[in-house]
Amino acid sequence: MADTEQAKDKPEQKPDSKPELRDMSSVCPKGDVLVIAEHILGDLQPVTLELLGAGRILADKMDRKLLCLVMGHELGDIPERLVEQGADEVYVAEHEELKYYRTLPYRRVVCDFLESLPEQPHTALLGSTTTGRDLAPRIAAHFDTGLTADTTELDIGPYEHTSKVDPSKIGLYPNCLYAIRPSFGESLKARILGPWKNPQMATTRPGVMVPLKRDTKRKGTIRKIPVNLKPDDYRLVVTELVREVAKGVKLTEADVIVSGGYGLGSPDGFDLVRELSKAFENSAVGASRKVVDLGWISYHHQVGQTGKTVRPKLYIACGISGAIQHRVGMSKSGLIIAINKDPDAPIFKFAHQGIVGDIYQIIPEMIKQFQAVQSSEGVKTVVGTH
Repeated sequence: MADTEQAKDKPEQKPDSKPELRDMSSVCPKGDVLVIAEHILGDLQPVTLELLGAGRILADKMDRKLLCLVMGHELGDIPERLVEQGADEVYVAEHEELKYYRTLPYRRVVCDFLESLPEQPHTALLGSTTTGRDLAPRIAAHFDTGLTADTTELDIGPYEHTSKVDPSKIGLYPNCLYAIRPSFGESLKARILGPWKNPQMATTRPGVMVPLKRDTKRKGTIRKIPVNLKPDDYRLVVTELVREVAKGVKLTEADVIVSGGYGLGSPDGFDLVRELSKAFENSAVGASRKVVDLGWISYHHQVGQTGKTVRPKLYIACGISGAIQHRVGMSKSGLIIAINKDPDAPIFKFAHQGIVGDIYQIIPEMIKQFQAVQSSEGVKTVVGTH
């Protein structure tokens, strides 16, 4: 009985309470948003314009400026173009040794530039291209900061960190970069955060962000910055740049994409796909990974996780099952039409319109109908917004 009375006198055990969250604004300053531009011999890459569109949204959410750093030689009107596409301040590093991309010189320029700023950028963005995937981790390692690669969505928002693994980090972070990317075979989305140190970095897939409309009246500041390369930066020498330019319209710039998959049955099926594509203005031919791996068509045409990410006004999928790896590359198209003889094909679950049947009967009829419209109107079929 005494034991029972003693138990009553003891304070009631409560589960672990939520730790008190401190305001971490002072250790996680806002900072501006920085886009590192990419071009090839003065040809500004579309992913840079997409990053400026995404960066503009992030900067506006924090009421900060959008900065852009461009490196190269004989850049022409690229700095002005970057202002017209959304940048508030453009920093230009021009040097003959920056004409061709090389890891060490470009890394030197970026790191020197960031270290010269009175305040580190809140966010630094690069494209998930051959260049971006090489340069971004070098910068992140130099500043001992986090990097999320191959993102498909970006946002700014508050973050409550409650993990007790490192008590010094427990608190409320008012402005944190939400870097979102597919995971587990593209079946889930992972939200990755790293508010501990600026700049918070991410690379984004080409074709997933939306660029702003070009505004030739937009005003901004263009500043030249010094280039101070060191002997170690010259260890790699570029003797020649060979570019394999795909013929026709680029996938990422086409208004209409007609794609073929394994359901075509043979490489000859792409003759029909190309014929259908010709019925539209500004069109291109796409393909699934399987037919590219089989050698039916070159890699330049591949759409999907390991190919191009596209968002045309119209996407016609011919004989494509609709695996998640392909879907991630084209699901943001304005209008998706799927043609497949299998009524249970996964692509019908997310296509806006579906046609069940033999593509070798359906596509010729579609071409016939389009050609009839063209002959009566005297113009090619033009796709409007959906």
